[in-house]
Amino acid sequence: MKEQNLLKKGIAWFIKYHKQWLGFIVLSVALLYAYITVLFETKELLLDIVYAILFIFLLVGLFHAIKNESIRIKTSSFDFLDLLMVIVGVFATYSIVHFFELSIVLASCLIGLFGHFLARKYEAAIYCGSFAGMVSVILFGFFEVLVLALICAFIYILTKPLLSGYGGKLGAIAFMSSLIVHSLFSDGFLVVESNLHLGLLLVTTTIGVVFTFYLQHYFKFTPVFASAILSFFFALIFIYLIPSHLDYVIVFFSASFIGMSSKERIPHFIFVILSGLILGFIYYIFIRYFNGLGGKLGLIALISVIITSGISKLFVKNRLI
Repeated sequence: MKEQNLLKKGIAWFIKYHKQWLGFIVLSVALLYAYITVLFETKELLLDIVYAILFIFLLVGLFHAIKNESIRIKTSSFDFLDLLMVIVGVFATYSIVHFFELSIVLASCLIGLFGHFLARKYEAAIYCGSFAGMVSVILFGFFEVLVLALICAFIYILTKPLLSGYGGKLGAIAFMSSLIVHSLFSDGFLVVESNLHLGLLLVTTTIGVVFTFYLQHYFKFTPVFASAILSFFFALIFIYLIPSHLDYVIVFFSASFIGMSSKERIPHFIFVILSGLILGFIYYIFIRYFNGLGGKLGLIALISVIITSGISKLFVKNRLI
């Protein structure tokens, strides 16, 4: 009995005093697992080359993120309401999609907006939960969503003080959570057919990043509100006026997550544009993978921000801009 108590105390102590690196490992595993999985899938030769080159910058960006986390000692107290709000975000979004058959983008945006106006202190937790709640109702039943909500809340608490200013972090948390649950309860992904035009894709991602970034930093919107309000109206326009191009609603939503980044992470307007272009390319590569999981859009956004950060560190360091 004493040994069990000591073991429990030892685990609790280890998590309490090492959660910074545990959280960083969790997010890094999500990024690298997804990227490397796709890296070894056969694509067109040119796409393979560009994707492999970007992987180098992803590693550079992660290296600088590690250095940044090492310099800054992160402390955060446990807030039960953070835990609760993530769970609320998961179930609210999933339920809206399940019972009302609303677009997953509109559902997530609505929950994000409700979080902003009704519980602004916890808007990030609610928005994070909404991304996990975007899982497919075909792959995830309510029991799986319950497990998903608990895991997502735990990972959110674990990683809350980490990767500050990196857009897409909340989605990456949701992705890791849904990937874990999917691995436990399911054995397949959705097959999605898409007719995205690469040129329009790049334009959409660039506009989504620039507009969200501009609203956040020049109109002083919170990152959550800037992403949710822009994506909400963009989705309404396309769903009801241009339904033949619905795929671009999801693309724009993903781009808005990069626009949530801080100026410290994307330090120059050139890199804001570049991050949008990188996202468009990464999205084009990822179209066939991990469909049905929540947080995929945020994961792609975080990958793009870290790649852009890796590139910017090299260019800024060498004063090439």
